[in-house]
Amino acid sequence: MLNAPSQIPAASVSKAPALTKNQRFYALFVFSLAVLIYFIVNIQRVAIPGQIFNELQSDLRISATAVATLGATFMYVYAATQLLVGLLVDKYGGMRVMFCGSILMSIGSILFPLSRSLSALMLSRMLVGLGCGAAYLSIVKESDRLFSHNFTQVMGLVISLGYFGGVLGTLPLAKTVGWIGWRPTLMLIALVTAITTAIIALIWRRCPKPEPMEDKISLKPYLHGFRIRTNLINMSSYAVNFAIYYVILTVFGRKFLEDIAGLSPDAASFSCTMMVVLSALLNQFIGVLCGYTGNLRQPYYRTLNLFPLIACSMLVFGLLCKGNTPGWGGFFVTAFIIISLTSGFSPITNALARETNPPNRTGVAVGIANFAAYIMVALLGSVSGLVLDLFKGKAIETAGRLIYPDTAYLCLYSLFFVISIFTFRISLAYPETAGRNIYAGRIRMQQLTRFIKLKLYE
Repeated sequence: MLNAPSQIPAASVSKAPALTKNQRFYALFVFSLAVLIYFIVNIQRVAIPGQIFNELQSDLRISATAVATLGATFMYVYAATQLLVGLLVDKYGGMRVMFCGSILMSIGSILFPLSRSLSALMLSRMLVGLGCGAAYLSIVKESDRLFSHNFTQVMGLVISLGYFGGVLGTLPLAKTVGWIGWRPTLMLIALVTAITTAIIALIWRRCPKPEPMEDKISLKPYLHGFRIRTNLINMSSYAVNFAIYYVILTVFGRKFLEDIAGLSPDAASFSCTMMVVLSALLNQFIGVLCGYTGNLRQPYYRTLNLFPLIACSMLVFGLLCKGNTPGWGGFFVTAFIIISLTSGFSPITNALARETNPPNRTGVAVGIANFAAYIMVALLGSVSGLVLDLFKGKAIETAGRLIYPDTAYLCLYSLFFVISIFTFRISLAYPETAGRNIYAGRIRMQQLTRFIKLKLYE
């Protein structure tokens, strides 16, 4: 699965001169603004369409498939952007890519609440997806540059802070939408994005930036990266399980809790909020805990892939047993909370990407994992809309919204349960790195194995 060193595309590693105190101040200031952009990215990812599903369906008079497609459009663009951004941050550094992305994100987020048709909404969401897609990998690259000795801990803090944007994008956003409407609410978020981007532009010249690498942009690193066994495991296990969590959170989770679990709109939104809060806190906790457990990775990786299996089995069991019996709301919320823990291990998956790939290809390695995760989010989001529409004939319209039957959600969760069994099994094959880059060691082991085989055949 791995190429020999002579086959690996050469890559120049840019020299990073020591920064003066003034330069480091501006570098850290822009890094902080990048974290704020990432905070807003999480609002955009969580809020639309999940938190305004009914508002979009009622305002535009569109089907569940169309609403899900609106979210999937964003995710497809976001996922595809990861591959390009992975190459760009390795060549130009995270700071430049993040700034360009924030400009696109500002334009798209302003256009979205101004759009009056489904096609215009999709176009604006594509622009937002392009911009949002640049934020995370840029921060990963800048964390590697500015905090190389504390990468796991810093990324845990950054991801935790960013995920609190998702907290703002659940209950607080839903309450604000109830007060002033979804268009003014999203316009306020757009203005904050534009102001943050403008501040970065004002101090851009004073901020030190890494020298671009001399290599030309090429797809060869990805052609190589997609042949690395650990990257394929991530694509087949973590990416799918993260997608199950994210589709539940951002597409139909709140609607399910209202329509099937019997929760009030505020309680359903609060439950989604708690999903994001726990993910944010767990990211910070895991980043610190990992340092106190000898930088072990394998136990954490297996655990994160186990949570969706447990949660989906609970959801299927609950739907099969509840019938017309009330009081199952807490059970379903507990299952949602368990599945949200899947998203609390990003410091581990980022560290594994660094430790099982060539050291100068951090952007590409994390880009592959993110690409797979958000492609699956888009695919499962589209499938969710299609499944719900299959039961549209049995849906009940109440106050301008459609309430789908239990069987629609049972089909969805049964599909997720079957997938989670398969992906957990695959995750067991991921090797332990213990905080070390094992890429070169695996290369040498493969070369030794090939040498022995050749001698035996001789």
